[in-house]
Amino acid sequence: MGKIRVGFDSRDLFFAQTGTKTFSEELIKEIQQDPTVELVLLSPKNAKAPSSLWSKALAHFQFIIWKLWTLPRKAQQAKVDYLICPDYVAPFLFLGKVKTLPVFHGCNIWEIPQNYNTIWRWYFSALARGGEKKAHRVLTVSQFSKSKLIDVLGIADSKIKVIPIGAKAIQNSVNNATQRPIKNEYLLHIGVLDKRKNLPRLIRAFALLDDSSIHLILGGGRPSKIFNDSYPEIQATIKELGLEKRVHLTGYLKDEMLAHYYQHAKAYVFPSTYEGFGIPVLEAFQHGLPLAASNISSLPEVVGEGGLLFDPYNIQEMAYQIEALFSMGESELSTMKEKQEKLLSWYNWSNSWKEIKQTLNEK
Repeated sequence: MGKIRVGFDSRDLFFAQTGTKTFSEELIKEIQQDPTVELVLLSPKNAKAPSSLWSKALAHFQFIIWKLWTLPRKAQQAKVDYLICPDYVAPFLFLGKVKTLPVFHGCNIWEIPQNYNTIWRWYFSALARGGEKKAHRVLTVSQFSKSKLIDVLGIADSKIKVIPIGAKAIQNSVNNATQRPIKNEYLLHIGVLDKRKNLPRLIRAFALLDDSSIHLILGGGRPSKIFNDSYPEIQATIKELGLEKRVHLTGYLKDEMLAHYYQHAKAYVFPSTYEGFGIPVLEAFQHGLPLAASNISSLPEVVGEGGLLFDPYNIQEMAYQIEALFSMGESELSTMKEKQEKLLSWYNWSNSWKEIKQTLNEK
């Protein structure tokens, strides 16, 4: 029996910084190790991320052409049996016998539409819905996201496959890696500075902590224009509370610096009001960090017993759980770390590919 030919829309290796880029990089590495599969990477010719305003506008048009015309033709020419699309949108025209598997990382585009540009949301939703209707299976990353795809978009339960995903393997290669990025101990958050990350409330909860020597590091860049940028409100909140010397905005962190910040953090906090999954939770687990996270969306499912939970809209409760992390003894911290390691044994890229592969021959 010959190898299965699997196509992979690798456009986001060039156009994304986090999220679908991480998903693509890690899953591609896993598939390439499977001797029963021949992986074909499909990407636009001369692909590169846009920089100017004009090139960003043009990229939207090129995205539509890529998904509706170029990608399905490339997939047919490559004679792939299956096509994985990691960014919600799979082709639905000119596919021939190619079976598609779009990955829906959440339902936030439809549940919190105010966070997205209206025109972008309209055409992206139309493309995603069109591809979903023709798909062999729809892949998603949590039971929470599956429930939302059923309730909000009306996708049949039997058509959706939940796959575990993993954290990116990142190594600290910074000079003087044993030294903290800043002098003081710090609480860490990693993520783009958009509104659903709930960072102004985190800053207010941080201001309530008893230990004024602790700092807060917010690692992540500003979002693209399709999202509501929380940066102005973050800056205003820091200034209002007089925390300019204790709250640090790093901007986008490359992998080696990201590992450095995780390695030396005192604890990790993730107060998001909406996550389809929440990969930074797993990154914190990898580094054995005490963790407190929001108790809504997918986060209780992902965190499990590996961390504490709080109401992300309750600033006092958030502060209380962060203080609880700081006051944990060695035995409690050791137990939390053991539970994190158990969760990581399921949430990894090897299991991602195993679960996807099971769907390939399903009717």
